[in-house]
Amino acid sequence: MTSTRFDIIVIGAGIAGLTSALALRQAGASVAVLDRGQPGTEASWAGGGILCPLYAWRYPAAVLAIAAEGMRGYPALLDSLDSRIDPERLVTGMRILDPIAPGETRDAIAATLSQAGIRHEWQTAENQDALWLPEVANVRNPRLLDALLDTVRARGIELFAQRAGQEVLTRAGRVTGVRTPTGELSADRVVVAAGAWSEALVPGMREESLFPVRGQMLRLEPRAENGLDHILMDEGVYLIPRADGSVVIGSTVEHAGFDKTVDDTAQALLHAKACRLWPSLAGARITHRWAGLRPGSVDELPVLGEHPGIEGLWVNTGGFRNGLAMAPATADLLTALMTGQPSTLDPTPYRVERLLDS
Repeated sequence: MTSTRFDIIVIGAGIAGLTSALALRQAGASVAVLDRGQPGTEASWAGGGILCPLYAWRYPAAVLAIAAEGMRGYPALLDSLDSRIDPERLVTGMRILDPIAPGETRDAIAATLSQAGIRHEWQTAENQDALWLPEVANVRNPRLLDALLDTVRARGIELFAQRAGQEVLTRAGRVTGVRTPTGELSADRVVVAAGAWSEALVPGMREESLFPVRGQMLRLEPRAENGLDHILMDEGVYLIPRADGSVVIGSTVEHAGFDKTVDDTAQALLHAKACRLWPSLAGARITHRWAGLRPGSVDELPVLGEHPGIEGLWVNTGGFRNGLAMAPATADLLTALMTGQPSTLDPTPYRVERLLDS
């Protein structure tokens, strides 16, 4: 029988919510996860699955630090899953054909990557510098989410699909639970991990501090003869080989509100660029086209920590394009903060209060 009282309720069943729920359950808490729709089918499902920030040296240092920690945590996370589903983590490496933008230098890029512990090599292709990152891996997002959902169920975490967290309930400055369309659930603590929908659930959040950013993708049929065996990137477009020989192509960056419409023009541009980058893809059939809404933040940093004015209200969101790569590290950091344990990461840059009305 389903309980209506938990130690912790996590709002959102994407990569941030599911990994957080598992880490908190491992720490001994009773945990429930709510999702406004079908768990594991929003931004975490829709992304390309690259476990490394794209053009990593261009992000704030605090983004790269937590993403690099997350990347290193993936083998252990995948080994811990209670599921027969293989997330298909492939260490393919990533070749970036346009690594140096105006104002950037090879030495500065190399120093940033070295500090983050990301192996890299400079190559020359057609008289221009290319950057090879040999240890970059990718996962097949839908399979990863399904494996995480299997594990959540196996660990005794209550999962409520099609049950939105409408409001975090409080009394005398502390959390008491969550209001949902079918009634209230009680909890001592609540974690908002609702991705692009998080802002409305955090009292005092400045308008448009968190927002959706649409990304469109497409997938080409499996063809062993395409020859692509590594992630290839140029001018913001990436090609990702999958274990079955299919290739995933992405991605746009569009501020279109909560609209997940797939646009023919944008899709055609992505496809044309991919075929220029790897001409053997030109004859491959497009099998899927889709769009997702990434959770962006106004300062590009994730939001992770306790609300300064509401005891027991925690937040883990705002990963934008790097939420998947960050997930093992954000879950571990959140759990360390909630249980009073030490962490190797400095939580200061991610604090909730930086985005609240003063």
